Amino acid sequence: MKTPAITITGSGTISAFIEGQIYTIDPTHPNYSKVVETIKAEDYEKLHDLVDISRKVKHYLHQFGGQTIEINDGAITFNGEIIHNTLTDRVIKFMQQDLPVKPLLNFMINLMSNPSKRAVQELYTFLDVGKLPITEDGHFLAFKNVRSDYKDIHSGTFDNSVGKVCEMRRNAVCDDKDLTCSTGLHFCSIDYLPHFSDSNGGKTMILKINPADVVSIPADYNNTKGRTCRYEVVAEHTDDWRSRIGRDNGFDHDLYSSDGGEYDYDDEDEDDDSYCDDCGDYADQLHNGLCEDCYDEEFSGCCGGGCGSNNKVEEDKPPYNESEQYPTENNN
Repeated sequence: MKTPAITITGSGTISAFIEGQIYTIDPTHPNYSKVVETIKAEDYEKLHDLVDISRKVKHYLHQFGGQTIEINDGAITFNGEIIHNTLTDRVIKFMQQDLPVKPLLNFMINLMSNPSKRAVQELYTFLDVGKLPITEDGHFLAFKNVRSDYKDIHSGTFDNSVGKVCEMRRNAVCDDKDLTCSTGLHFCSIDYLPHFSDSNGGKTMILKINPADVVSIPADYNNTKGRTCRYEVVAEHTDDWRSRIGRDNGFDHDLYSSDGGEYDYDDEDEDDDSYCDDCGDYADQLHNGLCEDCYDEEFSGCCGGGCGSNNKVEEDKPPYNESEQYPTENNN
């Protein structure tokens, strides 16, 4: 290519005339330092890529697991179908900033294998809010509280020791995001841990989850928890978040939010009396010490006031929803 015309102003702003186009790069540009280095090295092909971010992603081909993602003129196609969402926007931004994009592309391919359109859309929101890491093979990492013996809190039947894989039938997992306390293998972001069911001496585990296995992201708590049909336990989280919020058990480090800041827990708004005796979730209103969902499950088909004590259903008992129940891990 022809040598471009370049000038640098006293404030450090760079103006470059390259192949008929004028580009202005000020010191706040994410590639500013790289632009300066390429000018010094007279590497004008690379300079063009740095200042014309659309040129850099004119064409890109990625294949993983027999699936193909192609980028043409800033548009991303998955097996020939154009995809527009927050994830594709993030891929483009990563490419523009010379950040590694293979984990994101592998994540997209795994996500597109999820049979539920609703789950696919909900997971975008979860990842944006939770700021959770994505692995090289396109899975993501999340958190879960368990008992001191590493069994799940609700049923005590799922072993969550490091290296274990927990799974259940996908169609046994509740796929309704508005049923915030229901059946499934539960996971959450770090910000939700104080609200996750817990137990005396409990542990917090780090899970590796394939986005193809995610079933729903419940709508409460700002989309920071989810339900899946399968996960792998990869590590134990040893930050001392329990003692930081005043619980009796913990380890030895401060708690940080998923964006790197200190976790700000306000315990004045949610006292111990507002937590369900069964699932441990916070509830605005309790019925006999239970949240609405657990109350329905406990007293469905009986008197509603203590199983035979008075044969009268309490006035504040919500309507019972006769849905099929599964003997699975629930509400944890």
